[in-house]
Amino acid sequence: MRKGLNTKSFISLAAGTVLLMLSFSTFASNSSEKDVEFAVFSLNDEIPSLSKSKTRMLYKGRTKKLNGSIKIILVDLPETSIHREDFYNMLLGKSISQMNGYWASLSFSGKGIPPEELDSDDIKDILEWLNQNPNGIAYAPVSAVPENANILITILQGE
Repeated sequence: MRKGLNTKSFISLAAGTVLLMLSFSTFASNSSEKDVEFAVFSLNDEIPSLSKSKTRMLYKGRTKKLNGSIKIILVDLPETSIHREDFYNMLLGKSISQMNGYWASLSFSGKGIPPEELDSDDIKDILEWLNQNPNGIAYAPVSAVPENANILITILQGE
């Protein structure tokens, strides 16, 4: 008996490898089609554009003011929202449970409070909250943000 692969085994292994590679490339192309681009936005035109660094600082509670004088109020989508999970993963590389732990430690130490959480991730609820909070900042998929919104920054997977 010979050690190693016979021709039939080799062909089966090669065919399996090709199928596996094709399924990975199909998955990669499908997942890029499902990537959601988020807009961090406000209805207040006086709030300036944000850098990614400044946006990270806001959503980690490290700053509450822009340009030294504009006090910002953040709103968050419900914990059950898939958009919330995607947003924090894209912006900060954190899961919802990691962010909950982070905010819990800030709250406990008196160094910060988490953003107000909405009951729904419906754009109408977000806009209603922004109308009631002139210095409010929210996030949502770009496709849901109305044209009259002041988009401060867009966040895309992999940036």
